Amino acid sequence: MSFAETWVVTTGIQMQMLRRCLLVAIAFVAVFGMANLMAGLTMLAVTELAMIVTLAGLMLWSHFNGPLGLLKNLFILHPVVLFSTLFFAGGSYEIGFIWSFGIPFIGCMVAGVRAGLIWSLLYVVIIAAGSPFFSDFDLLKLLYIGLAYVPFTMIALFTGYAMEKIGAFKDALLDDTTRRLRHEEHALNESRFNHRALLDMMPYAIGVHRDGRWIYCNPAAARLLEAAGPEEIIGTNIYDYAHPEDHARLQERVRHMAESGRPAPVLELAVVRRSGRDVTIKMQSSPVMIEGGPAVLVTAEDTSERMQQDQENHALKAQLEHAQRLESLGVLAGGIAHDFNNLLTAIMGNAELAQGVVGIKSPANTYLGHIVTTCDHAAELCKQMLAYAGKGTYALEVLDINEMIRSMGRLIRASVGKNIALKIKLYPDLPGIEGDAAQIQQLILNFIVNSADAIGAAAGEIKVSSAVREMARNELDPLYHGAELPTGQYVIIEVRDTGCGMDAELQAKIFDPFFTTKKTGSGLGLSAVLGIVQGHKGAVQLFSAPGKGTVFRVYLPVTDQKVKEKMVTTMEVAAWRGDNGMVLVVDDDQRVRTVAETFLSKLDFDVRSAEDGQQGVELFERYHDQLVAVLLDMTMPVMGGVEAMAAMRAIDRTVPIILVSGYSEVDAGTLLTGDRPDGFLQKPFKAMVLKSVLYEITHQQAS
Repeated sequence: MSFAETWVVTTGIQMQMLRRCLLVAIAFVAVFGMANLMAGLTMLAVTELAMIVTLAGLMLWSHFNGPLGLLKNLFILHPVVLFSTLFFAGGSYEIGFIWSFGIPFIGCMVAGVRAGLIWSLLYVVIIAAGSPFFSDFDLLKLLYIGLAYVPFTMIALFTGYAMEKIGAFKDALLDDTTRRLRHEEHALNESRFNHRALLDMMPYAIGVHRDGRWIYCNPAAARLLEAAGPEEIIGTNIYDYAHPEDHARLQERVRHMAESGRPAPVLELAVVRRSGRDVTIKMQSSPVMIEGGPAVLVTAEDTSERMQQDQENHALKAQLEHAQRLESLGVLAGGIAHDFNNLLTAIMGNAELAQGVVGIKSPANTYLGHIVTTCDHAAELCKQMLAYAGKGTYALEVLDINEMIRSMGRLIRASVGKNIALKIKLYPDLPGIEGDAAQIQQLILNFIVNSADAIGAAAGEIKVSSAVREMARNELDPLYHGAELPTGQYVIIEVRDTGCGMDAELQAKIFDPFFTTKKTGSGLGLSAVLGIVQGHKGAVQLFSAPGKGTVFRVYLPVTDQKVKEKMVTTMEVAAWRGDNGMVLVVDDDQRVRTVAETFLSKLDFDVRSAEDGQQGVELFERYHDQLVAVLLDMTMPVMGGVEAMAAMRAIDRTVPIILVSGYSEVDAGTLLTGDRPDGFLQKPFKAMVLKSVLYEITHQQAS
């Protein structure tokens, strides 16, 4: 209730009280008027008659909404006139002065403390001013009456003040109660609104029905029943959405809750949607009181959606376990291949050195050649294992995929039978990628061979194509290793065949190590492909279906670097010598250091060696002004090759550094985003390969 409304109500109550006082006053004055007329006190009787008339006029005026304050004061004026007349006339038995003591009480009770005090003082002034004009004037009597009038006035003022305080307290209490009730009503309405909003936002279907009709349902329930909104459901019959076979169970359920007042157990039943399609739900019901009447609260869950989510979670879990298994195998394969490469470096190097000692005509040279050839085959197997682990040995350079596919034309043609038609479609102006040419070539050939095996002896077609595409996050995530890649431009290599295709079970295993469908094979072909792609920061996509062929797509990130042409000839490398320059060899494997030192000594280099990165940095600081190159192993104890290279570059950036490892340059990580080595040497390496790398970096340094 507003202030204006409160003021109107309060004024109306005061007006009613004043009218009652007017009625009482008219009756009271009329009785005394009749008594005074019969006693012969004509002047008093006439005065009282005039008062009755004016009081009746005030009563009539009050019904026309006369001003309340004026009515109160006019009402008080009547006893002032009457009591003054009684005082001057003496009244019955000359006790008219007694009526004077009622003026303060009438004034304070009707008009309030302040107005009552003013009327009391005005009455005193009237009596004091009129008394000298009457014959029975007695100053002493007037003094006594005045002395008695003062305490009566004080009592009246105190009584009126107390009543005003009590009235103000009651008004304040009423206002506080009204305000509290309003606040509670607002809080109740807000709570209802919040509860309604909460129910509307719940992902589970929630509804309330009474007498077989829905009186509420949230948007989730409307979606479950395929309605446009809750308004289409509210007011409809609950059995309209239940399968006919479940009507009896549903009726029994409602009856049981109505009789017991307890929630019903969880129930699975079929629900008929508005489209006519059935769906199985899990339903819980409980009796509730809504707006003073009994109702039933229902919650429902679409079990088909939950089952689908469970299947998706199971698939994700299986995918995670598969990825973890492959990662564990990759770590194992990478570690074995890396250590085995160190052994092959020593075996192959010593075999080459022995060939130089025994000479070409020696019978032992043939056997040593077999050792070198066997080491080459073992090194290729190590490459496949490292490629599977994503740690293949890459000689990074900027590659033109189109040019690579063109140059591989004869090799690809030789890898497939005459029954297979080979088509090549290349995207014009294809940007370059950064990678290892031999590894990318192996990747393409593995796909071609796999497609040729899938086609078999029947007539078929293999199509090799290239493209470039801007890849968004939602396009990368579903790819093999795609979730780890940044968005941006990627070159696409696609190999499409018309072979037998693969079912989902076979597709799930196709990249597993040592898994093969061939009678003879290591099972590392496509596993190595996946590792090569991972090592090149790329992703793989597979499309296949039984009888519909297979599509392999490889996504490799675009680089903004340009292709560099190589102008070094074999004759130049063969004739080149070290001219007594100094080379620092840093490797933790004694056998590798020995082979490298011997190779370098035969090239007329002065050699210094260190068994770990920290010792290598110390030797570099001592001899850097004499060094022409550093052979630096990437994986060592105490200080690794990456950290050692950074320390050496801080001392002298002019000395070329060749990183040596069974792992990849990519695996160094920081080399791709920061500093790079001047060259990269694959383990196991031959003397001629080492000589070629040294020749290339020293001539680049000179130019």
